[in-house]
Amino acid sequence: MHTSDAAPSANIKGLLRYVAGLLNRCPHWVASLTPDQSYALAQSPTGVRYLFHAEAQAPAHPDALQTVLTAQQTHRAGGVILIALNGQYRPWFRELARAQGIHLWTLEEVDYLIMAADLESNAPLAYLGLEVRPPKTTLVQEPVPARQATQGF
Repeated sequence: MHTSDAAPSANIKGLLRYVAGLLNRCPHWVASLTPDQSYALAQSPTGVRYLFHAEAQAPAHPDALQTVLTAQQTHRAGGVILIALNGQYRPWFRELARAQGIHLWTLEEVDYLIMAADLESNAPLAYLGLEVRPPKTTLVQEPVPARQATQGF
């Protein structure tokens, strides 16, 4: 049985909780766990929703990608980040994930998330390929001065 088929372990839940907490410290990000705690959902400053999933070992079977793609549709996420606690992703798996638009992270990439939270900056997240442009604000337009009468009474 693949780890993605089983209920998330305490370590995986803890990591997802940690990821959500770190994202909440980044400017204009909002994150929380799904009710079953299998995924973390995060919304970027531009409104893109990301689904975060963690595995104890780097997956080596394409079914792991299908599982997160199904969850992506269920949770209406625009992007997916798969985090492996141990091991390295195989090149063919990386290529398959890239073709599906899935970001593959190891603990090295999580370090950039930690850096982003510590600095309260989105720049490290942009390095990881996440959408981080600050939200656009509407500027209040200055009132147009009334036109002066050009003709007298």
